[in-house]
Amino acid sequence: MATEGAAAPRGAETLALGFGTSVAMWFVGYLCRMPPAVVPSWLLALLLLGCLAGGGFVAGRLGTRGWRSGLAAGLLSSVVNLLILGSLLGGARADHIVPSALWWLPGSLLVGAALASAGAVVGAATRAGRARAVNWTGALAGVAASATLLQLLVGGLVTSEGAGLSVVDWPNSFGYNMFLYPLSRMTGGVYYEHAHRLFGSLVGLTTVVFAAHLLVAERRTWVKRLGLAAVAAVIVQGILGGLRVTGGFTLSTSPSAMAPSSTLAVVHGVLGPAFFGLMVALAAVTSTAWTSGAGPLANPRARSLHAFGTVLVGAVLVQIVLGAIQRQFARGLDAHVGFAVVVLALALVFGARLSKLGGEQPLLGTLGRVITAAVTVQVMLGLAALFAVETRVVGAPRAAWDVLLTTLHQAGGSVLLGCAV
Repeated sequence: MATEGAAAPRGAETLALGFGTSVAMWFVGYLCRMPPAVVPSWLLALLLLGCLAGGGFVAGRLGTRGWRSGLAAGLLSSVVNLLILGSLLGGARADHIVPSALWWLPGSLLVGAALASAGAVVGAATRAGRARAVNWTGALAGVAASATLLQLLVGGLVTSEGAGLSVVDWPNSFGYNMFLYPLSRMTGGVYYEHAHRLFGSLVGLTTVVFAAHLLVAERRTWVKRLGLAAVAAVIVQGILGGLRVTGGFTLSTSPSAMAPSSTLAVVHGVLGPAFFGLMVALAAVTSTAWTSGAGPLANPRARSLHAFGTVLVGAVLVQIVLGAIQRQFARGLDAHVGFAVVVLALALVFGARLSKLGGEQPLLGTLGRVITAAVTVQVMLGLAALFAVETRVVGAPRAAWDVLLTTLHQAGGSVLLGCAV
């Protein structure tokens, strides 16, 4: 069967490696700065530099241009990281930038290029033979989906920590340009909320670049349209997140001018997982298995399960809506728990039926097992989260295990939705 899908990569290699390196760096940086266990700055710097070198190593192992693959990936990653580098450049006032910005900007580009190039040299030297063929468009889609999942985890922590209104204004942050708000002021709830906004910018940029790449390199019109739909969705999601804080478009920094909306918070909390499902779908249709004609729809028996899968997707979305209402309004817990039984039954049946097709198409068998495992873990997390809800002391700070369980449960719903899609 003739291969459909993407044409020549046209930069997909650099995009996947560069954005992938940045996503890894942002994740490491977020964990290391998370209150209250903030790691020493020198250790964080070493870890981030290690990510750059590691990205270069992967570029050398898998890329087609040796050290030049690492150089391109390192430069792109450093450019993307300018979104967060500004937090080191913001001054004492909203209109002030520290003088060291003059060397921070070019210095970050040079360091990124040098470390990634060095890593690529090592990676290429340890590679046996020529680089194997890589579907870089599919890899870029995977990076975009991974960034979205991390954003969902970060957003879940915002809700779990009750930090959704810690930054009182939007699109600025306490009067600062969002990208110049000083890192030294990101403490407590402000850290969670502001980091959520920065991660949103990373997801938005990754989505726009991925969609632009699809417009250039993808042959299938409907996939290009999916990419454009993703861009529209991420823009709407960003605006909803801001309006959830302010209630309207304003540049005021006065809390009295804001009208926070819990209803928009629910919509924002539901659109996030739906957007993740769309990104997973894009990753699936740009994967090698799909473009080579061996995707799920190549199996007639799998196509017969399409309606069942659609029902499961709808059920998971309903459950996500019920969960968002519970988290924002503390209402509807009984409905959320009761409907979980419906989702569990649908997912187990769907997973079992897919697993039976594993002999004909191993990919379907694997997907069936993943769905079964995902819904099982999600139910266990749900029970643990229910215990946390029922044992909370009103007015007391939430325990770390409570925050962790409820955040993982929220993210687990998105993962299950992604599997069902």
